[in-house]
Amino acid sequence: MKRKISAVLILLVFAAGTLFAQVDRTVMPAPGPAPAVAFPAYEKFVASNGIRVIVVKDTKLPTIDVQLLIDRKPILEGDYAGYIDIGGQMLRRGTTTHNKDQLDNAIELIGGSIRSSGTSVFASGLSRSTEDLVKLMAEVVLQPTFPQDELDKVIEQTVSGLKYRKTEPTAIVEVIRGKLLFGEGHPYGEVETEETVKKVTREKCLEMYNTYFKPNAAIMAFVGDIDAGKAMGLVEKYFGGWQQGTLPAPLYADPRPLPAVTVALVDRADAPQSVVRVSEAISLARTSPDVIPVMVMNTILGGGSAFRLFTNLREKHAYTYGAYSSMNPDELMGSFTAMTSAKSAVTDSAITEILRETRRIRDEKVGETELQMAKNFASGSFVRSLENPETIAEDAITIERYKLPSTYYQEYLRKIDMVSVDDVQRVARTYIDPEKLLVAVVGPAASVKAKLAAFGPVSMYDEDGKPVVVRPAEALTITAGEILDKFIERTGGKARWSALKDMTLHMSARVQNFDLKILTVKKAPNKLYQEVIIGTMGTQRLGFDGKKGWASTPQGIMDLSGDQLESVRRMAAMNFYIGYAKLGLTAKATGSKTIAGEDTYEVTFSNAKGPVSRHYFSTSDFLKVREVKLVDTPQGATEETTELAAYKDFSGFLLPSRYGESAMGQAIDLSLDSCEINHGVADKTFGKPAGK
Repeated sequence: MKRKISAVLILLVFAAGTLFAQVDRTVMPAPGPAPAVAFPAYEKFVASNGIRVIVVKDTKLPTIDVQLLIDRKPILEGDYAGYIDIGGQMLRRGTTTHNKDQLDNAIELIGGSIRSSGTSVFASGLSRSTEDLVKLMAEVVLQPTFPQDELDKVIEQTVSGLKYRKTEPTAIVEVIRGKLLFGEGHPYGEVETEETVKKVTREKCLEMYNTYFKPNAAIMAFVGDIDAGKAMGLVEKYFGGWQQGTLPAPLYADPRPLPAVTVALVDRADAPQSVVRVSEAISLARTSPDVIPVMVMNTILGGGSAFRLFTNLREKHAYTYGAYSSMNPDELMGSFTAMTSAKSAVTDSAITEILRETRRIRDEKVGETELQMAKNFASGSFVRSLENPETIAEDAITIERYKLPSTYYQEYLRKIDMVSVDDVQRVARTYIDPEKLLVAVVGPAASVKAKLAAFGPVSMYDEDGKPVVVRPAEALTITAGEILDKFIERTGGKARWSALKDMTLHMSARVQNFDLKILTVKKAPNKLYQEVIIGTMGTQRLGFDGKKGWASTPQGIMDLSGDQLESVRRMAAMNFYIGYAKLGLTAKATGSKTIAGEDTYEVTFSNAKGPVSRHYFSTSDFLKVREVKLVDTPQGATEETTELAAYKDFSGFLLPSRYGESAMGQAIDLSLDSCEINHGVADKTFGKPAGK
């Protein structure tokens, strides 16, 4: 049997080779037929207290999906940016009947799920448990208690996510894009920060709930094995007591169009690639008849791997792994965005090609074959989306929310098919202005900033979208040695550090519901022991006896060598800034930049291979506020960032009591709980333990 299968595979391989040899990749393939589908029929009614209810009966599966949306305008959150989302999460964190754990158990018992946000609550489960699911959903919507202990957890998780956001280039570039396109005085331009989130209180969450969660602003959609009569009965039974109210009308100005191409850059000094967004705010309401022609036009421009941006930037020029675009209609203010991640050396070239394509789709009419391919792609995407009950619920709510014709989605495919070559050019010229685009880049400023100036004046920003003043090394009047000497003096003085015999640090953090404890022991001149305990997941240990290094995990013990050994050797120095030269490193003041509103000096440490870390010291008091280590990983070079704050005196040594660690997608807040000085640590502490 195995020989027969192998023979068949060989024949298939040869046949495939023959077929591939006959394909001319320079010629666009002929488009296939567009799929046909009908949007499910639905019924709708209004409950006695004003809830607008939509029912899409679908008996193919014994399931039910229910979505409740609060139909309101976006809210400007100001100094409490983030409180709407936090308040929405809190709906699901405890009610007058169940605390969070009890609520979790009740939902799990019926095989369902419920999640909440600042604008909606979504529930799904088996149709046989529909009433139980709706009852629990009503409890979440009508009886939240906003318990303080759960709020503390949500805030902690949100802050952790914001710390991670600062390390993730794709998240950073979206912050910059929103802030500069829409402005800080607009909800779409607001930026959540650790500071604004930490201000959120239980009272602020209650204010959100009491102000905006009203039945006359609610739309509910039922999708699944349920009829309209039963849905109406459940809404009246469990949501009928919900009292109406008037929602305030938020006021904010519309964003002003950019006067010219605007370039914004966030520095990631050693990033191997740049994340790029080319964007524009557009006035395209969800109710506009242009929505479908715009969608087809965007598909041609950047809808996927068969379309212009992708084939240009990847297939033709090999600048990137992929390039795409989006056109988002919105009643308040929509947006156009072209996106890619390009090799740092060709960042400007990639942007040039994006701008070229935005002009080409305006200036040249598309071909009929390309148009038909885009139509088929768009139609197929719509058909596939209808396989998801949640999407059907969202589409049904969209019809009600924006007062679209009830046949809107029944006619969707026909409207796609009606889009003409002239329509594509018309909407491209209407909604894309290549002369007024925002070019937002997160990448290495040293290698890309000068090239980006070809598109327009370059402004620098930090990870939260705050303006950054960057001064090159040539503008500094202080050397690296002088900066480090002042830091050493500020934190204890060279004599005290040089006389230090040993130091033991106890640190802790709370990460994803488990406790993290780190014990670090150093002994002069260069011995290190570190122990990391992660909840019940086991203990990891690291040691360096002055010459040899080792690491121990639950899987075994290994000797360290190469870059790993050198990294541990640097960690082991009692005071790195006194002894860095003996480690084969040089220090150079490489500039000045603003970090979280504070001016800092940047000092770069390098070895024969190049930079290994960058350290940032406040220009006002010379305390270190950030350290960035450069680490090689199988995925390429990456940065590990440590934020240092809240310096405290420990037996005459000024040390940071808070460390914010960000690495490999994780953000951890560590606190220095205690520090023991000169306790007579034995040399055996640092030796490699016996074992496999």
